[in-house]
Parts: sequence; structure tokens; C-alpha cells
Amino acid sequence: MKKSLFFTAFSVFTAFISVAQEQPQKPKIEVKPYGYVTWETIFDSYKSVDTRDGELYFYPLKANIDANGTDVNKKHQLQMLSLTTRLGLKISGPDVLGAKTSAMVETDFFATATEYTRLLRVRHAIMTLKWQHSELIMGHYWHPVIVNEVIPSTLAFGAGVPFHSLNRSPQIRFTYYPIEKVRLSATALTQGYHKSMGPAEAQRNSGLPELMAQAAFVKNNSFIAGLSAGYKWLTPRLNITSSNTGTHKTVGQYLFSVFTAANLAKTNIKFETVYGENPTHLLMIGGYGRVTETTADSDYDYANLRTLSTWLDVDHKLGKWGIGVFAGYSKLLGSNKNYSTIAGYNRNDDMNYVYRISPRVSYKEENLVLGIEYMLTTAVYGKTFDAQHKVTSSLDPVSNNRITISAKYSF
Repeated sequence: MKKSLFFTAFSVFTAFISVAQEQPQKPKIEVKPYGYVTWETIFDSYKSVDTRDGELYFYPLKANIDANGTDVNKKHQLQMLSLTTRLGLKISGPDVLGAKTSAMVETDFFATATEYTRLLRVRHAIMTLKWQHSELIMGHYWHPVIVNEVIPSTLAFGAGVPFHSLNRSPQIRFTYYPIEKVRLSATALTQGYHKSMGPAEAQRNSGLPELMAQAAFVKNNSFIAGLSAGYKWLTPRLNITSSNTGTHKTVGQYLFSVFTAANLAKTNIKFETVYGENPTHLLMIGGYGRVTETTADSDYDYANLRTLSTWLDVDHKLGKWGIGVFAGYSKLLGSNKNYSTIAGYNRNDDMNYVYRISPRVSYKEENLVLGIEYMLTTAVYGKTFDAQHKVTSSLDPVSNNRITISAKYSF
């Protein structure tokens, strides 16, 4: 009897194991770490607008002439940094809702403000659901005006700021591929640590997300061309201090861009132009102010400054060597209304234009890249302006020579 019970139990157990083995195994979550360690030494010939101990560079400061007629901003500076050292995780998991799922979390030591330099920040944090002809991204990621295939290959951090945009924002983005080589996307986003100049809560107070649409023609990894259009709303003030009354006056601001990139054998060419009102959340020059006809202590209307920015980047590979050059130009075009400055609502509304030329050389051996880059940036500030803040005369140009020597160990 005991022997019969033993064989019965054994048969049930083996049958259970057999059924379990026949069940399809769910894909496991896979996690892959990646990143790099960087070291840079940076030399500047002129004090400039920058942040994070000079890591992120904009342009030279306006000349500061002392009583002896000397420009005190003509001062050599030297810095060594490893702030952009990066660590990330790429995560893949089981299919959900008929979509392949993945996620990415990425951090570095650049921090979210100068006072927090060398602390970790959320660089990217996204989840992705990808179907056969569409894709949904939710999380903290590149602003959609920044196209992955059209980012300058500069050695200096910031990829060409303030000519090329730099912004990561919380967002939801839907991308659709109606035919093989056409990519359409729509994004709704809010401002994170990259905010428009002015009150920090201005975009949140509007109660509306920034909206962006984009269309691109993509041919494998060899060519891309497209355009973007977007609009955002800001509500800078909720009350008028002088009269102790509330105000919800909101200003709208548009943004357009065109971009293209071509990979020609060993040469990669990238080009972009951005035109818009107050693109300061993209770390560009510009801003907004008060319409002159209204008084500073009233429920005034707002006047947007328009900015045009364009750049070209060429990169060529010669075996283990890489050579390239970046060139950028950005100009303030004034407003379509009579404009009065509000302190803190702009990034250098006294600028006329700024340009840069930046050649580079790099050498790659296995996972180590050594490089040197020279950057000449010249700023021309406005001296006089008309009622709509268009420059009528300019100050003498100021220039900075920056040399960056870098090493990057990737894993």
C-alpha cells in the first residue's frame, strides 16, 4: 500500500513538473549598466558667462573698463573638472499591451544648479512602449527640439550651447511611423530644472503644458531631415504688489526649428536652425519683458524677444583619429511690441549677436578617447536700441579663447 502511494505521489509530481516545463517562460528583466569617467582641463583667456565652475560655457561677458582704461575681464583662467562623469542603466522587460518595453535611468555629477555642483542629478529617466508602427515615451528626457541624430559632436560639454539647445524635461511623447521612412511625433511637457528666465513657477502657473510637434524623413542611419513647431505659455505673476490685486495674465511663445544630418561614409554633417520667442529654457539668449505702454506696477502685458540661432557641425573619422569643427551664430531680433526690460526675465537682452568657431581632434584606443578642442567665441553687445529693442548700434566685440583637453573612459 505504501509502495502504491509512493508511486502515485511520484507520478503526480513528475506530471506537475512536465506541465510547468511546457508553460512559456516570461522574459526576465535585463539590466545593463553603461557610462564613462571623464577628466578635463580647461583654459580661458577672458571671463565669460558660464556655470558649474566653467563646465557649461556660453559667451564672453561685456567688457568691464576700469578707471585706467583696462578691461578687467581680460583674465586667464584654468580649471580641471570631472563633473560629466556618467552612469546609466538600460532596462528591458516583458511585452506589455502588445508593446516591447524598456526603460533608461541616467545620472551624472553636473547637478541641477551651481550651488549643488558635484551632486548627482536625474539626467534621463524614461519608460518606453514600442509597437510595430508607434512608440510612447514617458519620463524625463531631451526636449523634443533636440533630435538624437542631430546633436553636435563637440568635445566640450553642452554640445554647442547657446547655439544648440540644451534641455531635459518631464514629458509624454507619442511617435508614429505612417510609412517606413517618415517619423511623426507629438509631445506635451513641463519645465523641470531647465526653466525659462523669470519666475520659476511661470510655466506651472499657466496650467498648460508646452506642446511640440515634429515631422522627419529618416533613411536608416545615413540621412535625416525634418522640422519642429511648438508653443508654450507662461504666467509670471499671480498678484500685483502695489495694488494688492490678483492677476493671471498669461503670455504665449512660439518655437520653430529645421534640422538635417547626413552620414557620408566617414564624414558626418549636421545642421540646425531655431527661431522662436524666449527660448531661454533651451539655454539660448533672449527673454521677455513688459510692453512699454503699460506701467511697471500695473497689470501689464508682455513683449517677447525673438531669437534666431543656427549651427553647423562636421565630423570626419581617419582610423582611430577624429577631426571636426563646430560653427554657430545666434542673434536677438527684438520684439514685435514696444519692449521694456524686466530684471531677471531674460538671458542677456543687451546682446546683439554671438558667434563661435570650434575645431577639435580626438584619438580613440579601445574604450579610451583623448581629445583637444579650441573654441573661439565672440559676443557683440548692443549699445543702443529702438523702441522694439532692435539694436541700432553696438559695442566693440569681446572674445574668449578656450582650450579643452579631455580624456574619456567608457564602459
